[in-house]
Amino acid sequence: MKYLYLYIFSIVIIFTSLTELYLKHIGLGDPVRYDSNYTFGFVPKENQKKKRFDGAYVSINDIGLRSIYNWKNSVKKKILFLGDSITYGGSYIDDKETFAHLVCKKITEYICGNAGVNAYSIINIVLRSRYDFRLSEANKYFFVVAPGDFYREYADADTAHFYLNNKDYFLPAISEAISFISTKYDINNFFSKRNDTRGYQNKKELIDFSIELLISEINRLQALNKEVYLIYTIERDDKKSEKKINKYIYEKLLKLELDYFISLEDTLNKNEYFYDSVHYTKLGHKKVSQKIISLF
Repeated sequence: MKYLYLYIFSIVIIFTSLTELYLKHIGLGDPVRYDSNYTFGFVPKENQKKKRFDGAYVSINDIGLRSIYNWKNSVKKKILFLGDSITYGGSYIDDKETFAHLVCKKITEYICGNAGVNAYSIINIVLRSRYDFRLSEANKYFFVVAPGDFYREYADADTAHFYLNNKDYFLPAISEAISFISTKYDINNFFSKRNDTRGYQNKKELIDFSIELLISEINRLQALNKEVYLIYTIERDDKKSEKKINKYIYEKLLKLELDYFISLEDTLNKNEYFYDSVHYTKLGHKKVSQKIISLF
C-alpha cells in the first residue's frame, strides 16, 4: 500500500509539473498586473513588459497605457485611445500589431497611448477619461466602443480574473489558468453572464444612461479644445438575444447626428478581421488603423 501511495504521488507530481511547463510554454504564468482604483475600477500597473501568447509582448508604459513609448515628457502631440479589451488588443496581439500603435507608426508627429482595459464598460471608460489626470495631455481622443459596452455594468476590481498585486504564486501558470476559469464560470462575478440575465427594458435604461454619460464627457473634452472621435465597432455575429438591443444602440447613436461618430460596419466586413465575435485579428487591427489614419 505504501508503494501505491508513492506511485500515485509521483504521478501527480509529474502531471502537475508537465501541466505547469505546458501552460508556461503557451504564455501563462506571468500576467499583466493591475492597480485597483476607487473611481474608475482598475488600470494596468505602470512600467511592465510581459511576454504572452505566441511570443506576443504586452508593454505598459509610465502612466498605465499599453504602449512601447512613455507618455510623460514626450515632445510629440498625443493621441489617446479609450475603450475595452478590443482596444487593449488582448495578450495574443503584440504591442506593435495593435491599431493604436499602427496609427502612430504612420502619423509620426504623434505619440499614441492605448487606454483600453479589459472588461471596461462605458461607465469605466468615461470615468477614466474624466478622472485619470495623467491622460489630460492628449490632443486627440478616440473613444472606441462596442455594443456590449453600453449595457455592461460598472466593472470594479473584483469583476474579472485580473491580478491586483505582485504576489508570486506557487505554480503561477496553473494558478492563472484556474483564476481565469473559476471567474469565467462564476455567474455571480462574471459580467457577461450577469448582464445576459437582465431584461430588455433594464438594458435600455443602462444604455440610455451610458450614451448620455459618454456624450457629456465628449462635450467636456471639446470645450477644452480637444479633438474627439467616437468609433463604433461591431460584432461579427450578433447573438439572436442581442440583435434587438444592439440595433437599438446603433440607431440611437445615429439619431444624435454626431459629426464625430464613425461606424466600422463597412470597414470590418470580413470574418478574417475577427479573432472571435468582437476582438480583432492582426489583420483586423491593421484594417481599423487604416480607417483611423484616413481621418487625418
